[in-house]
Amino acid sequence: MRIDGITPLLQSMLADTRTRDGFALPAAVASAAAATAEAPPSTPPPVVPTSATSVQMMVALAAVDPVSERRRKIAVEADRGLTLLERLRDDLAHGAAPPERVQELATWVEAFVVPDDAAVTPEFAKVARDLEVRVRVELAKLDLNA
Repeated sequence: MRIDGITPLLQSMLADTRTRDGFALPAAVASAAAATAEAPPSTPPPVVPTSATSVQMMVALAAVDPVSERRRKIAVEADRGLTLLERLRDDLAHGAAPPERVQELATWVEAFVVPDDAAVTPEFAKVARDLEVRVRVELAKLDLNA
């Protein structure tokens, strides 16, 4: 069995406990264990991150693909625009849209840019442009220039 994140001190202590027939505690560790068994329980010592933890975290961060992360962010922003457009539709179906909702949609369409790089497939770019046009049409119907 392999255990990651073992400090060199713990590795040396484990290596000292190995005997020919199996495992045995060294005398110093056995006496310390007996002393702690008799003592009342105290608060556990704080956990200090080891270098293995920070190295594992750095490897995980490096494994994130920047293109897929950019694609995800663009998709989230497009989904936000679609959600705003659906809310506007629902508001208009019940009467009139609140000015805050219309302003939020106008702000979204002004900030939304469909990138033409490797992060976006041609199909997604077409859908995003169609969404942007639809939002602009709805805002024009409400006499807002966006």
